[in-house]
Amino acid sequence: MAEEARFDWLRFLLGFVRVTRWVIVLGLSILVGIFALDFLINSPLVNSVKLSQISFFHYVIIISEPVISELKTIIRLNTTSHDFDLLPLIVGVLIYIVLNFIRFRGLKLIAFLQTKDKIRQLKPSRSKVQSADGLTFSSTTADKAGRGLFKGIAFKQEDERDKLLRELAKVKKRLEKTKQKLAFLSVDIVGSTRIKIGQDPLILEHLFREYRVMLEGIFKKYRYRTASWTPDGVMACFPQVDLACVAAKELLKKLAIFNKEKNRIGFPIQVRCGLNAGEVNYDESTPLELLSSRVLDITGHLQKAALPDSVLVTEEIYHELRDKNGHILCSSEVDGYKVYQWSLGIPQTTSDTK
Repeated sequence: MAEEARFDWLRFLLGFVRVTRWVIVLGLSILVGIFALDFLINSPLVNSVKLSQISFFHYVIIISEPVISELKTIIRLNTTSHDFDLLPLIVGVLIYIVLNFIRFRGLKLIAFLQTKDKIRQLKPSRSKVQSADGLTFSSTTADKAGRGLFKGIAFKQEDERDKLLRELAKVKKRLEKTKQKLAFLSVDIVGSTRIKIGQDPLILEHLFREYRVMLEGIFKKYRYRTASWTPDGVMACFPQVDLACVAAKELLKKLAIFNKEKNRIGFPIQVRCGLNAGEVNYDESTPLELLSSRVLDITGHLQKAALPDSVLVTEEIYHELRDKNGHILCSSEVDGYKVYQWSLGIPQTTSDTK
């Protein structure tokens, strides 16, 4: 009963403060208007005689003039400038400052009382929520939160934290479902800028279109998933390492025929290829160029380190290949990984160089 009585008292106090605040704000606002009008009436900006004949302004003068006269006897300062009195304006400004101070303090007091009221309405409870991946999050008890204003705020923060953790668990579970091991093949034309110097733009455009058609045909043949194209290169995604490797080898084999039959610019097109694989969070709705992964970074570095008309793979990928024929161990490393190279110039004998 005592607690219920305290609760009613708080609600009453909250209502009283709201009403009192509005009464004071309204009263002070009226006073600011009265003294501002009094200053206007006595200024040379308007015709004071005509305004004083209007009933509304007559009452303004009746209210303000006694106050101004009394203040002059107390203050005893010269507030006259250019033949009109500034005292009504000064009084109006001071009342306006007091008005804003009371309005601001009243809002803070009301906000404080509203918070106390909400905390008192909290009932003691302790609940546990099961997240999507099996983790259990417990909410902060309301009885601890109700001990004070700051503890009530902490309660809300903990509740929000639990909600964010649950959402994070759901997102992580969805991402886990998209994780899969894929192979990536990066192909880039060697010296593409040098090739374009002094060439007919139309002939170049036709040549690069034919080159892309050839590449797309090879990729489709070996069931590529998606690809991200640049003017002179491509990053393609394959479901298996062997499929990506065979696609790269077929490209190098067809490139010689392509240069002989369709290249009319005087420079043979050569390419560098990098091949890598690993687990990535991939789904078909995400463009390959938006996929951020260390696996793709290494693929690009392998391509840049490869010799013209060759394929470079890491030692791990080399051991995954079913057909290791023609791959040789290089003396250099890429990103700290031992690498193996395949090219048409290497003798095609089965070897498993360590």
